[in-house]
Amino acid sequence: MAKKILAILLALSFVFAFAACGGNGDDETTTAPVETTEDPFAEVEATDAPTEAATDAPATEIATEAASEEATEVAVSDPTAVAETAAASEEATTEAANAMPEGKEAIVTYYNTAINNAKKNSKSIHSNYMKHAVAGEITGIPSALDSVGQSLIKDNMGEDESKKDVTWTSAEDKNAFFPVEGETYASKLTAADVKDAKIVEKDGKWIIRITTVADPRSEGYSHSNGHAPKAFNAVLPGLIDGYIPGIAKSLFSVGTVATAYPSSTVQVTVDPATGNVTHANYMLYWTLYIPLNGTDVVLPFSTENDYTINW
Repeated sequence: MAKKILAILLALSFVFAFAACGGNGDDETTTAPVETTEDPFAEVEATDAPTEAATDAPATEIATEAASEEATEVAVSDPTAVAETAAASEEATTEAANAMPEGKEAIVTYYNTAINNAKKNSKSIHSNYMKHAVAGEITGIPSALDSVGQSLIKDNMGEDESKKDVTWTSAEDKNAFFPVEGETYASKLTAADVKDAKIVEKDGKWIIRITTVADPRSEGYSHSNGHAPKAFNAVLPGLIDGYIPGIAKSLFSVGTVATAYPSSTVQVTVDPATGNVTHANYMLYWTLYIPLNGTDVVLPFSTENDYTINW
């Protein structure tokens, strides 16, 4: 759990206490969390993933049969040519295996393999930074304390020093801190969890961007339940709920915490020759709902993590 988020929760506990004694809060709002419109993939190249080429089955079959007949004739007449043909076939097979994946399912499968391998087998993972920001309109704080609550929250945004320029080399540390934190894997995404998957080539590297399907409000998210929690260091409602003092819940009518995760993005750089991820950037959007005296305090945040993976 990020120290800045803990500081926010402790500060809000005091706000809740004052709010409980200070009259009615604002009416419940139905304003949806605001999502960013910026496209980090545009920095690479604003191009779609490669489209699958149309296939001409009859022509392909004819060409395959002709090639097979030619190979048979070569085998009979020229043993040296046979060896060259076999070598060429092996090279073609290798090139096919290293081909850029096409389509959402193939890209997600490739991403899972690459990022899980990075967590398990990389020499080290360097955390470049972690940054928190308010990602929309904060609502539900009683009007008399709104300015105080807003200040407490915004004062605890920005960079988290505990995740700046930190290197993890042991399996224990990588499992503890690299997404998904506390797990031995980095992603269990399926195509159904993904809204969009793109891949482009730049400077001999592959850039992959995965955007998750938005997760609606729920009190029950875990690393195996939801879309974003399967691949991000998602702030889970159970963890947040556990940090709100019990006395605040009982005396000030603080209800059970819930979260939502608007569509979030992870972008990685891969060396196609090795399949190794060398850089990863995670942009998680998450909304915290804290019921207070029958009104939701709605807190939309973003958390950005940036990593360099060393081999």
